[in-house]
Amino acid sequence: MGGLVEYILLLLSVVLVVSTLTGSTNNYYNEPTKVTDCSVTKKFVELTNASLTPNPMTRGKPYHLQGTFNIKETIQWGIIRITMMHNFKNYTNITFIDEKFNFCDFFLDLTKIRCPITPGIYQLNYLSYGNYAVPKLFWPGRHYAKATAYNEEGEEIMCQKTEVTIN
Repeated sequence: MGGLVEYILLLLSVVLVVSTLTGSTNNYYNEPTKVTDCSVTKKFVELTNASLTPNPMTRGKPYHLQGTFNIKETIQWGIIRITMMHNFKNYTNITFIDEKFNFCDFFLDLTKIRCPITPGIYQLNYLSYGNYAVPKLFWPGRHYAKATAYNEEGEEIMCQKTEVTIN
């Protein structure tokens, strides 16, 4: 019986090594980066099935952002704050981005839809290009990003966060 268990373990080890070396689609690095909802409430917007590819991302190369927006209340105006940090040698966080943008302009760039944004389902299928590729300024390694949007009353419209690896 012991020989059978050893044989199965050896076989599983070979399958794992071969799939990793050949770039199998089950390999971690081929999976899209997930974007997680961190909203306090889902009263205004819900972003589902959001992902970033490629994984890992490469400085100077384009990226693809996909997802589905479920707008629940009309959005007349808003501000979106985007932050992106890199944990340097587990010692300190270095902030690469900490900016506020007009939400309506940002949503227009991503979806080609202008404010006011009425309730409904909107597909996000954004492919970066040219100057909007992953900046070469970003250091290689793990980065933590968060985007939070607020309406004119200061209520949170939505919040999304992700961790990306950049080469």
